[in-house]
Amino acid sequence: MKLGKKSIISIVVAALVVVAAVVGVVIWKAQPKGAVAAVSTLPDSLNPVLEQNTSGMNASELIFDGLTNFEVDPQTNQLYTELALAESIEQNQKDKKTYIVTLREDVVWHDESPLIAEDVVYSYNAYVLEENNSPKRDYLNSFIESVEALDDKTVQIVFKNPMPEFRAYPVLTFKIIPSRFEGKDMDVNMRDGELERRFATEPIGTGPYKLQSWEIGKWLTFKANGLYFRNVPKVESIVIKRVIDPIVRMNELSKGRVNLVLETNPMDRDTVAKMSKVDINSYMPYAFYSLAINTELFPKAEGRQAMATALNRTELVPGITDQEEGVVLNYGPFPSNLFEVNIPEYANTPLPDLMPYDLSKAKKLAKTGDVQGQNAKLIYPDSMGEFGKQLADGIAKQLEAIGLNVEVKRTGDQVFKRMVYKEKSYELALMYYDGFDNIYSTMGSLYRTNASENITGIANKKLDSLFDTWEKEVVTADWIKQTLLLNKEICELSPTIGLCSLQKDVYSRGLTNVYIATDNPFLSAEEWKFDN
Repeated sequence: MKLGKKSIISIVVAALVVVAAVVGVVIWKAQPKGAVAAVSTLPDSLNPVLEQNTSGMNASELIFDGLTNFEVDPQTNQLYTELALAESIEQNQKDKKTYIVTLREDVVWHDESPLIAEDVVYSYNAYVLEENNSPKRDYLNSFIESVEALDDKTVQIVFKNPMPEFRAYPVLTFKIIPSRFEGKDMDVNMRDGELERRFATEPIGTGPYKLQSWEIGKWLTFKANGLYFRNVPKVESIVIKRVIDPIVRMNELSKGRVNLVLETNPMDRDTVAKMSKVDINSYMPYAFYSLAINTELFPKAEGRQAMATALNRTELVPGITDQEEGVVLNYGPFPSNLFEVNIPEYANTPLPDLMPYDLSKAKKLAKTGDVQGQNAKLIYPDSMGEFGKQLADGIAKQLEAIGLNVEVKRTGDQVFKRMVYKEKSYELALMYYDGFDNIYSTMGSLYRTNASENITGIANKKLDSLFDTWEKEVVTADWIKQTLLLNKEICELSPTIGLCSLQKDVYSRGLTNVYIATDNPFLSAEEWKFDN
């Protein structure tokens, strides 16, 4: 039979439609089922040794364990540390620096190979290797002298100074990774080799969940580890899904398509509280907002003190900073509730306000400190959202009262990081510092001369010496005294001005046993249950 031109074209078009449909089936993938956590940015790496974005650090909690782990008390929602990969940790009572760690016998990696002491040694060496540029390198180096395998299940860890258990346990939460991957020894340099690079996107750990799939730009899926040495997770799979627009995230939550929203805005809390079947899980993070001052541009301490005494923190953001709950007002470098939260049996009062609000005094200091009549730009990053805008505007308005004319400027996060950390070309910067342990052990990185996170340019030998003493102190009463001395010295120098610590919320729907105490929402993930 002879076909006409139109018939041939119709057959070709139909064939193309069929092919397109088949290809579409091959290319398109349905979202995996499980508890869905919506985030704006997916992980950039799942290797906890290397630098990771926030999503990467959170996801690593599902995959890996430390010798000790941070856990959340479901009764109080407080953070604490307990043994994880370690069966026992015993301190040498003579030198109080040496700890003997015995590993659990029932722990296996996700490929079912056993955990051995060499994995702990390898992990530590990878963290402190300069070439890896690990964010945890300086922290671990400041505490640990050496890590050595005594046999397959025993590790000796020597600290640089005597270290009580309450301070040693948080240090030992660093995630342990395998020394062998895909049947091969990994190089301690994790940036160069193909095997090591692949580990960052296809890792194995000992944690409650295994990485199951990674759909670039869309989601990551984690499957419950049936051999987990603690409780086997009750939710079979967790999906971390990219939903960029915060309005869309909230809409998906209200419709029940998302179980967790991790990035929230304190300005939305009242609206969310009215949503049915949505729980608000709140916690006070080990973090704080602070105003950083470029000391090269504001070299006189009196001028910086003028800014500190000109701020009435209660009135900075009406409806938030003036509330009795959900906010801690800070009057120095540390959160003012540092002692009350961690060691109430030793000290249950707030840190003192050494630069109290005093507009008359602030005006005098502004004049002698060469601040009066000056202009300055205050920058803050996009990621701070509406709260960042209101906080920055509140600061600018109050500083205007001492003759400092402040222009508030919102910048993209990458531009902000470049100006603040790399170029140090800012004048005033609204900062959100997080990632601390419960006693803010790494505070020195913000203030030591030439320290990695010292963005203000402050350089003071007395302050460096105080940090040396503070970081080595092991007697709690003496540590309190050193903390107060540090607090006083930094307030007098005023390279930064403490503002507040703000309660954070995680919204959940359709899940029970969601306990949250830190910026990582997955600490209690193995306990989650679907409520139906």
